[in-house]
Amino acid sequence: MNKQSRPINNKSTQYLVPINEIRNNVIVLKNSALRSIIEVDGVNMDLLENEAQENLLSNWQSFLNNLDFSVQILVTSRKTNIEDYLTNIENLLPNTEEEMLLAQANDYINFVRDFVSNNQIIDKKYYVVVPYDPVVFKKSALGGQIKDLLFGLFNLNREAFSQDIILSENEFQKHYQQLILRQENVMAQLQRIGLDAKLVTTNEIIPLIHNMYNPDVAIKTALSKDN
Repeated sequence: MNKQSRPINNKSTQYLVPINEIRNNVIVLKNSALRSIIEVDGVNMDLLENEAQENLLSNWQSFLNNLDFSVQILVTSRKTNIEDYLTNIENLLPNTEEEMLLAQANDYINFVRDFVSNNQIIDKKYYVVVPYDPVVFKKSALGGQIKDLLFGLFNLNREAFSQDIILSENEFQKHYQQLILRQENVMAQLQRIGLDAKLVTTNEIIPLIHNMYNPDVAIKTALSKDN
């Protein structure tokens, strides 16, 4: 007898995604914790002299040591898709009357396509994730509250990510202001050591998260304000 395939449990899939919502350029996790993402420009250390390398590493170490909260360093690597770029160039060619310019454009397109077919172009991006984890007591016995608090602090229970704690607007704003203080502190220190940093907005967070969970179906669409 053939074994029947087991149905996909959508609830279990959602259980693995700890995000409740994204608002005000902030990720709100299911356990009411907040996350802000800062994109940092990469630095090619090979292009720096030894003294400059040592200074940058020393400044980075000081930056981490001066923080009174933990941060997460996230690095994403993705193969660059240049087909849209080349298609845009090809669409401009019919309007080109200069034969030499037309020939150069075609040579350039052929060269780029040939180069990319033999060499992967990897796009690397660097992020610093800034957290704020408010302590939330559930309505239970005191012993249960203490147990839940310890499990939440040390991340010993996956239920911390499956809880669906809905923050009121006042609670969100209070926690949000605390996160902003940390976010501004991190950005100021990164810029002080010579690293360009910018806040990742809601419209940028959504495709970033989508691409992390769906690496084979990457999206780059800039979402509108309504979306």
